[in-house]
Amino acid sequence: MVKRNESKIEFAKEIILKNFYFLEEKYYYTSIPKIEESNIFIESLDVEYTNEIRRRKINISFIKGKLSDDTKYTFTISITRTPYTGIEDFFSMSNYLQSLGKDFNTSIINDFDKSEADIIVKKIAEALKEHASKIIEGAIWLETYYPRRD
Repeated sequence: MVKRNESKIEFAKEIILKNFYFLEEKYYYTSIPKIEESNIFIESLDVEYTNEIRRRKINISFIKGKLSDDTKYTFTISITRTPYTGIEDFFSMSNYLQSLGKDFNTSIINDFDKSEADIIVKKIAEALKEHASKIIEGAIWLETYYPRRD
């Protein structure tokens, strides 16, 4: 069973590195994949892209967790302005897309499917290019972006 889990983590790492290579090539970010130990999730992977000059850290995560009786595999992406000084320095791509009415499903329930995972990661990469290119360039930051409850 451990081997099956490791292969999912390894596959997730490969497709993240492949689909987000443009961050290294075009924007000179460096990547560091980390398999995380967690009490909350069954297992998780973070691929962190950092660019000190642009003062940005981009985190793409793959998480395997339990949801009732189901196993849920989820991909997420966030951008943090560095140095992080507070919640205003955090950008959730999912929340931003949701505010635009352009959010999409980034989870797979129960049966991990490699082709579905690849499609999800490609969509996340395209959404980042389309909606946050100025942020990853370091040209702007949405100062008032962080979603608040009214």
